[in-house]
Amino acid sequence: MGAAVGDWIDVREAGGLQAALDALPKGGGTIHVPTGRHEIARPVSKTLAEGQHLFIVGEGRGSVLANTNTAGEPLLQISGVAGSWWPDLRMTIRDISFEGNHESGDALVMMFPNDALIDTCFFLGHGGHAIRLIPHGTNVVVRDCWLRDCKHGIRAENIHHLTLHGNQTRRLAGGQEQEEHVYLSWDCREVRVVNNHFAYGKKSAIILDGTAQHVIANNTIEGFETAIEARGSCDQKVRDRCRDIAIASNYLHADIGIRLIGECRGFAITGNDFINNTRAAVLIEGGAGAGKHALTGNVVRKSVYGGAFFPLPRTVEGQGGFILGDAEDCIVTGNLLEAIVPGPGISAGPGGGRHIIANNRISAKAQALDIRSPACVVEHNLVA
Repeated sequence: MGAAVGDWIDVREAGGLQAALDALPKGGGTIHVPTGRHEIARPVSKTLAEGQHLFIVGEGRGSVLANTNTAGEPLLQISGVAGSWWPDLRMTIRDISFEGNHESGDALVMMFPNDALIDTCFFLGHGGHAIRLIPHGTNVVVRDCWLRDCKHGIRAENIHHLTLHGNQTRRLAGGQEQEEHVYLSWDCREVRVVNNHFAYGKKSAIILDGTAQHVIANNTIEGFETAIEARGSCDQKVRDRCRDIAIASNYLHADIGIRLIGECRGFAITGNDFINNTRAAVLIEGGAGAGKHALTGNVVRKSVYGGAFFPLPRTVEGQGGFILGDAEDCIVTGNLLEAIVPGPGISAGPGGGRHIIANNRISAKAQALDIRSPACVVEHNLVA
């Protein structure tokens, strides 16, 4: 059997992944990664032409692409049509294990991705990112992937209509110190981060770097210093407001559940479970001139397990509440804050103001409410 039959190219028969990609016909085709360990010492890359659709498929975790490079270089880079937002180009990568080492670079880099799907892949031990989506693209889905012991997880820059669904991340005992598991740059739009499980990464699970207009829902996030961190001014030093974010129905088991830094506006924080948040369930810092957040229907309480099952050292004696700081014009209603230690359950000020804080149930060891911001409506709260 030859290396290619029609539009089907076998990596082993072609003489390696780079050779298989080089043999891709003008109209595109399928690159098959058979079961086995395929070691790669130099970065593999492919730039696709308009209409050159690509499907790279393995046979599950048994199809291993192993980056043996120790100079910080990536394993695989696929590029779409440079500068184009809507090319006739579809890319799918499915059922492959990407194995790296702590001195290697990114596992998978997709440049100018459009109509792209990364499905049921396994990423282990990379010294860079598991997945990087750059410098812009649209209609991208990453679903049902496993990310273990990677320095960084998924990074998206200027990606519109991105869906992260059903993915699982986790550190490994004795593994490397991890950074964020999901990073969205300031120019990403309409991103859905839904039904994922982000676990034990220590620092931040999700970073929203000055970005806007996303939904973060139905995720389990546990074992981090901060579950979701939103930055009002992004790291490119472009003054932008992180705004219009829906954070709903998540399980947030972290020292800080949600941290809003700087000029963040219009967050709808609804129906989340905040568990063992030793510093705060919601913490707003540097929020002067920002605000207009709605915190509704959330449950804040300590875990039934205490701290016995944490693989990372951390203290769980306290349970923090909502710290509004100097934000303005927030609505905080219908929340249950239980056994807040030491308290207060909800605090605001001394700056900001014009909040509506009503119909909450708060039990705190010390002070339930500490509202020092001016012109607030505080009523019908049941405190104990």
